[in-house]
Amino acid sequence: MAIRRGHKRLLKLLLITLAAGAGVWFGLPWLLPLPQALNTPQTPSPRYLSKDGIPLRMLLTQKGDRVAQVLRFEEIPTRLIQATLAAEDKRFFDHGGVDLLAIGRAARDNLSSRRIVSGASTVHQQLVKVAAARTGKRTLKVKMIEALQARRLAMQWSKEQVITEYLNRISYGNLLTGCASAAQGYFYKPLADLTPAECALLAAIPQSPTRYNPFRQLTAIRPRQLRILGKMRELGWLSEEQLRVAQKEPLKLSRFHGGFEAPHAVEMLRPEPRETTVTTLDAGLQRQIETIITQRLAALKERHVTQAAAVVIENATGHVLALAGSRDFFATDGGQINGAWVPHSPGSAIKPFTYLLALERGATAASIVADLPIEYTTPTGTYRPENYAHKLYGPVTYRQALGNSLNISAVKVLSSIGGTDTLLKQLQDLGLTTLTEPAEHYGLGLTIGNAPVRLVELANAYACLARLGIDRPWSLIAQPENTPPKRRFDEASCYIIASILSDNQARQLTFGQYSPLRLPFPVAVKTGTSTAYRDNWCVGYTPEFTVAVWAGNFDNTPMQEVSGVTGAAPIWRDVFIELQSRFGVTWYMEPPGLIHARIDPRTGKRLTPQSPPARISREEIFVIKHLPPAASAEDYDTRGRALLRPEYATWVRSADNWMGDLVAIDDSAQERPWRISNPIPGTVVRLDPDLPQGGRRLLLETTPHREVAWECATLPIQMDGTTAYVELIPGRHELRAMLPTGQGQSTYIIVHPE
Repeated sequence: MAIRRGHKRLLKLLLITLAAGAGVWFGLPWLLPLPQALNTPQTPSPRYLSKDGIPLRMLLTQKGDRVAQVLRFEEIPTRLIQATLAAEDKRFFDHGGVDLLAIGRAARDNLSSRRIVSGASTVHQQLVKVAAARTGKRTLKVKMIEALQARRLAMQWSKEQVITEYLNRISYGNLLTGCASAAQGYFYKPLADLTPAECALLAAIPQSPTRYNPFRQLTAIRPRQLRILGKMRELGWLSEEQLRVAQKEPLKLSRFHGGFEAPHAVEMLRPEPRETTVTTLDAGLQRQIETIITQRLAALKERHVTQAAAVVIENATGHVLALAGSRDFFATDGGQINGAWVPHSPGSAIKPFTYLLALERGATAASIVADLPIEYTTPTGTYRPENYAHKLYGPVTYRQALGNSLNISAVKVLSSIGGTDTLLKQLQDLGLTTLTEPAEHYGLGLTIGNAPVRLVELANAYACLARLGIDRPWSLIAQPENTPPKRRFDEASCYIIASILSDNQARQLTFGQYSPLRLPFPVAVKTGTSTAYRDNWCVGYTPEFTVAVWAGNFDNTPMQEVSGVTGAAPIWRDVFIELQSRFGVTWYMEPPGLIHARIDPRTGKRLTPQSPPARISREEIFVIKHLPPAASAEDYDTRGRALLRPEYATWVRSADNWMGDLVAIDDSAQERPWRISNPIPGTVVRLDPDLPQGGRRLLLETTPHREVAWECATLPIQMDGTTAYVELIPGRHELRAMLPTGQGQSTYIIVHPE
C-alpha cells in the first residue's frame, strides 16, 4: 500500500514536472514578444541597375551596410542552405527552435574541457540575436530570453521563413548583409551561380566575420570551409565526387564595393528616392564607350585635348543608353565634372535647326545663299560673321551651305526667316534649358553656337530630327512615359535635313571625301567648333540612335587647333560603329509628298527638257509644292556659264572662286538701280570693348554690288582685299559711294564712345 502511495506521489511529481516543462516549452515563450525588427520588412540598399538588371551602383543603407536583395525562399540555392545548416545547425529541421540535444552535447564537451569549446545556438536563436541587435555583455539572462524568443519563433514561423530571414539578415563582414550581398561582394556573381565550394566559404563567415574575412584571412577560413564540405557529405548533401571537386576548387575572389559603373549618369539620378532604380543604361555599351573615349583622348593628348563626354539616345523611347561625362571619374583634372551636363558652346552644331526652319517656310535644299561678306548693325555694334576657313564660297545651295558648315550662309539664312527670335523659340521648345536670355542677347550668332548648351539636351534635340520631327523627353529611368510625343517639325523637311547631313558630297569642300564623318552606312551628322578651339562637338543619328560627343578641356583652355572633325568626330565614329555592330542600323523610307528633280547648283533652278544644256547638275529632293523655277536661256551666257548678279563680281575674280569658269557676272544687271546697303542712313553704333576689335570695324557695301569708290572726310577708307571698310571713332560721319560714271550716293552714321 505504501509503495502504491509512493508511486502516486512520484507520478504526480512527474506530471507536475512535465506540465511545468510543457508550460515553459510551449507557453512561456508567448509571454515574450519577438524582436521588433522581425516584424519590420527588411529594406535593401538603394541600387541602380542597368536596363538588363546589371548592378551599376549599390549605396549603403541607413545602418551603414549593403543589402543587395531581400530574397524569397525559392530564390535561395538549396546548396547554400545546406552549407549554412552544416556549419550552424544540422538538426534545423528536427528541433523546435532550441536544440536540447545540442545543449546537452555542448554542456558535456565544455565540462570535460573545463572551457567553452562548442556552442548549441540554433539558426532560430542566431536570427533572434541579429534582429534584437543587443549590445553589452551576453549574460545568462540575455541568453535565456533569446532562447524563449527562439521557441516562439519556431512555433510562429515556418522553417522556410526562418532560414530565409536568417540568410537575408546575417552579416557576412565587409559591410555585406545577407547572402545575396555576400555572393556579389566576394565573388561578384548571383547566388544561383555559386559552386558548392563557394557556398561553403560563405557559410563559414558568419561565425566570426572578422576572423574569417576572406580578403584578409583566406588561409584561416580554408579549414573551416573544408569541415563544412565534409559535414555536407556526412549529411548526404554531397556525393563523394562532388566533395572531391569542391575540395580541389581554387577560390577566386572578386571584391565588389557596391559598384561604380556609369558614375556621371548615376550621380544625375542620386536624388531618386527609390530603393531600386532601373536605369535605361546598357551596361556593356556604357563600358565600351568609356573605353573608346579613353583610347581616342590618348591619341589627342599632345594637342591638349584632355576630356570628352558622350551620350547615346534610343530614338524610339528617348532612353539614354549610355552617358559618359568625362575621361575618368577619378581623374584629378576635373574627372568628376559631368561634360554631358555642364553647358558648352556648340558652334555649328546648331545650324541644322536654322535650315530646317527655312525649309518649313518654303525654302528648298536648292535655294541659293550668297556666301559673301556681310555686316549687321546690332544694339552693341556691328556683327560680321566669318567662315571657319576664312574663305568665301559665293553662290551655294542650302545643301552645300549646311553640309560645308558655312557661317556666313547660316547667319544670312537665319536673318531671312525672321531672325534670332524664330530660332531661339524652337530651341527652347526642344528642351535646351540653358537658353534663358532674350534673343537680343544672342543675336544672329545663335545659329553658329554662341550660346552654351548641354550635350544631353542637344542630343535629344537631334533625336527629334531623327524621329522626323517627333519630340519626346529624354530619360535615364526605365519607366512608362508620362509625356506624350509631340510633333515639332514637318516630316518631309526633317527627311531633307537628314539627306543633307548624310551627304558626303555636300560637305566635300570643307571636310574632304574621307573624313571621320564618312561611315560604311548612312548616318546624318554635324560637327561644331567654338571660338578659339575651346569646344568641339559631333552629333549624328540614324532612325534608331542619336549619338552626341563633346571634346575639350574642363578648365576652358583652348585645344591646339583641334576642330569637331578631328577631336569629337573620331569618338563619335567609333561609337556609331559599335552601335551598328551590336544592334544594327537602318535608314529612312522616303515620306510621301516629296519629288526628285535635277537642278543647276550654280543657280538653284530646276533643269527641264526645255532648259539649255547645263555644264553641271545634281539631283535634289523637294516638297512637291516648293519646286524651284525652271532654268532658262537668260540664266547662262553663250559659253554655258551661269550668270551671277553683280554682287558676286569681286568673288568671281578672287582666289576663293572654286567654280572657276563655270560662272560669270551678268553685265546687264549693272544698269539696275543700286543703293548703299551698309551702313544705312542714320545708323547709330555704340563701341563695345567686348566685341572683336572693339566693334570699330564697319564694312561698306552696296546692293546690288557695284564697283564704287568710297569717300569720307572724317574716316580713312581701308581695304581688306577687295572689301572696303572703315575703323570707327566717336562722332558723326558722312560716307559717299561713287560709280566710275560719276553717279554717287551718300549716307551717314553716328558713333557713340564705349
